[in-house]
Amino acid sequence: MFAASILRPLVRKHKEKLLHHVLARMGSEVREWCRRSRDRRALAAMSDRALRDIGLTRYDAAYEASKPFWRA
Repeated sequence: MFAASILRPLVRKHKEKLLHHVLARMGSEVREWCRRSRDRRALAAMSDRALRDIGLTRYDAAYEASKPFWRA
């Protein structure tokens, strides 16, 4: 309750900036999820030779590719 009473005036005063920040952060997260998903698909499609070139095994690539997009 105490925190809410302190934050309420700040939120009211900076509502537009806060909304912009929240929306920008959400957009950033969605872009990051898309990048992870794209990179994991590409990793799963790499040949054993290409994986060796970057120092990964097929097991490493499969493990990384099996992660959900929201997990780093």
